Amino acid sequence: MVTRVFVDTSALVVLLDRDDARHEATAAAFEGLADADLVTHGYVIAETIAVVRRRLGVEGLTALIDGLLPAIEVLAVEPGSHQAALDRYRRSLPTGTSFVDSVSLDMIRDHDLSVVFALDPDLATPGVTILPAEA
Repeated sequence: MVTRVFVDTSALVVLLDRDDARHEATAAAFEGLADADLVTHGYVIAETIAVVRRRLGVEGLTALIDGLLPAIEVLAVEPGSHQAALDRYRRSLPTGTSFVDSVSLDMIRDHDLSVVFALDPDLATPGVTILPAEA
């Protein structure tokens, strides 16, 4: 059985940033996911594009768009999930989980995903394995 793995912005950015101290562990974890079905949602893609462009420039963005994104299935964010996440985000201001993470948590739950490729501690929830474990 092929494992479906949710992919987060935090892991994608570190995977592309060879100067990040967590890059090697993240790259090794990514290599271990070669047989997995990678999934995310469009908000993660938009967030990742913005962060990579700012931190790593055009070269990093090209590596993301041409190298990583084709391997990841983009799941649709349903309007109800969008609104529920927005409501939770509004209630959690000025602290709390980001809006994109709130949508991600819904996606992880709604699609019964038990493995998450991320470096963001907000996505660590009961029953979910975060990879890389020691990045």
